[in-house]
Amino acid sequence: MGASEQRRVDEKGRITIPQEIRESLQIDPGEEVDVGLEDGRIVIQPSISREEFAEKLEGCINEETRADDAEPMDPLAMKDDWTSDLPN
Repeated sequence: MGASEQRRVDEKGRITIPQEIRESLQIDPGEEVDVGLEDGRIVIQPSISREEFAEKLEGCINEETRADDAEPMDPLAMKDDWTSDLPN
């Protein structure tokens, strides 16, 4: 496990995320985070919209970065997989 600090949960179930951890994850005041449970641990991570995700990936996947043994993929099928829950 990485950096950790002991914190007390207040009467409303809140904790304060240490500044060092917030800064390392680039979580700013007022920003939304995802809170989940994984293997008996509480996991807090920055939320990211689909648009932000797409922007971060733009240019990352191209002929130069493609593995030699990667299977061919149909971009339209991939789009359908990633957006099937969105309204048409």
